[in-house]
Amino acid sequence: MPLVATLTQRFQAIQDSMQPGSRQPGMVPFGEYLPDQADFNNPGCTDALGVLPDINGFRPFKDLTVTSDALSARARGLGAASDTGGAVSIYAGDQDKLYHLIRNGWVDISKSGGYSGTSTSDSEWQMEAFGQTFIATNFDDPVQSIAIGGTVFADLIDSADTPKARHLGVVREFVVLGNTSDGTDGIKPERVWWSGINDATDFTPAASTQCDFQDIPEGGWVMRIVGGVEYGLIFQERRISRMTYVGSPLVFRIDAIDRKRGTPISGSVIGHGRNVFFISEEGFMVTNGQNTTPIGDNRVDRFFWDQFDTQYISRVSAAIDPLNKLVMWAFPGTGNTAGTPNKILIYSWGTNRWSRVDKDIEILGRSVDPGYTLDGLDDVSTDLDALAFSLDSRAWTGGDFQLAAFDTSHKYGTFVGSNLAAVIETSEFEQEGQNSQIDRVRPLVDGTSATITAALATRDTQNEQSSFGTAIDDEANGDVSVSSEGRYHKVQVNIAAGGTWTRAQGVQVFSTVTGFV
Repeated sequence: MPLVATLTQRFQAIQDSMQPGSRQPGMVPFGEYLPDQADFNNPGCTDALGVLPDINGFRPFKDLTVTSDALSARARGLGAASDTGGAVSIYAGDQDKLYHLIRNGWVDISKSGGYSGTSTSDSEWQMEAFGQTFIATNFDDPVQSIAIGGTVFADLIDSADTPKARHLGVVREFVVLGNTSDGTDGIKPERVWWSGINDATDFTPAASTQCDFQDIPEGGWVMRIVGGVEYGLIFQERRISRMTYVGSPLVFRIDAIDRKRGTPISGSVIGHGRNVFFISEEGFMVTNGQNTTPIGDNRVDRFFWDQFDTQYISRVSAAIDPLNKLVMWAFPGTGNTAGTPNKILIYSWGTNRWSRVDKDIEILGRSVDPGYTLDGLDDVSTDLDALAFSLDSRAWTGGDFQLAAFDTSHKYGTFVGSNLAAVIETSEFEQEGQNSQIDRVRPLVDGTSATITAALATRDTQNEQSSFGTAIDDEANGDVSVSSEGRYHKVQVNIAAGGTWTRAQGVQVFSTVTGFV
């Protein structure tokens, strides 16, 4: 058959399929979450709530399961470390106490007299392990330390100079403090001060110990110190610097790697390997110590700044989920109660995609499975002969990384509960400039006991507002019978909390063309 005739037949077939009355089933995939882009022809989807991003859709997000009793006040810090035998210690802090988690109870192990924080203070605890010493700082009080697994915190620094600090990091063999205050120079928010080499207790500058400090005149306040085995990164409000060890007499060379971007939100900075994620004035970023790359531009940056309650900027926290290749930011957003973080934005560096969760928590953090004490083994079995491993086995010491948080009653837990309720909305679509009647949709959700409903939002022009109608249950064959006619359509899929499902990929849409407009 001649080529011209073949093309003519194909064009006619397309024209016939677009006539009123023709049926147009099609797959509308759940693309990446892009709330900063227009609903119509959005290349992704317009909402992805209560889910984790996946390469071809979304996966369920598990609820927080509380496993401890309560702190005395709002949680302001969370950290964990292991001793040389692999035994894990989990620590937390509130306004005037530091705690150690023993089994499921928080034990006050503050230094004598406690700490000077108040309910109105915006100070937060930052925590780091330095060898077998666990260190905590909150700026209001002297820097604290405890031997991992020890019984009580004490002042870390015993040298003539005893700086306080808002921020803390470990760079090579040095403890590094940022945004400091001391008895000689007073408050120095632009100062970085490092200890003697391999001596976290000594902060008196001396050539023999390599202890020293440096003020960085450009870039504003020091907002975070991110440590590393090769170099450290110093985050200021408008600058990021690389801190490289060069030995005496300079000790550290500090070079700017970004003179435009820093962070106004200290709690947003979180590192994993060579990558450090943070929120700048522009939006969400990642740096590898050399270059800074936007990851939220035209995706979630405007959504975040529109939602974020900047009155409570100190309440932002971040955590890494290494197993799922995720970084998460919890922040007080629209509808928060007295500054309580109520929203979590989730970024997958494995898939370069986003999602979100609505959850009231006090602080988000990366913790470690504490394993079992001898008393705790009674929860497994009271018969030693029935235990699967010997008492000295590493199987009982824990050590697996966990995504953790404190709920609004100051109780600690991990995200291992049942699946949260999920809401996923497709982009807005039309059928070749025509009106169409949608009478069935089929949510493509892989699961065994998920309760699924779907709703439609339809409008005739872009100058109209659209809203979703009543959500309708799916039928035995997986279809949802709906009825809506117009030019522009959007589908919302709802998955009830507690259901068992693994992946949501999109929606199969069954529609009838009703005419040209």
